[in-house]
Amino acid sequence: METKKLCIATKLDGSKCQAAALPDSEFCVFHDPSRAAERRVAQSRGGQGNRMKTLAAGTPDVKVENSGDLLALMNVTISQVRTGIIDPRIANTIGYLADITMRLSKQNELEERIKKLENLLIHRPELLSGV
Repeated sequence: METKKLCIATKLDGSKCQAAALPDSEFCVFHDPSRAAERRVAQSRGGQGNRMKTLAAGTPDVKVENSGDLLALMNVTISQVRTGIIDPRIANTIGYLADITMRLSKQNELEERIKKLENLLIHRPELLSGV
């Protein structure tokens, strides 16, 4: 049984690298000096793949004043996710915030209706006599 040749490099923490050495080298793919440029390109590509796709910095703000505005925002957001313009994680956040906005809008509407009823009862107390 042949034993695996290990990389001779020392890691930043001072410990010996335990990765297998490349067949034509004393180093593993991570420590081989002759592959430094190739490694940098691969690391750069890897980092770019993990970035969230976001809208451009100059994208105008969205004003949400009613459920129609929210519906329009969700339609645009769905299209942006489907075409890869924005990351699905961002769309999830937009959906979550849209839900909160809708709940607050409903709560605000109820509070306004209660204020109108209270105002009506203050100015027309005879309406309470039938209760």
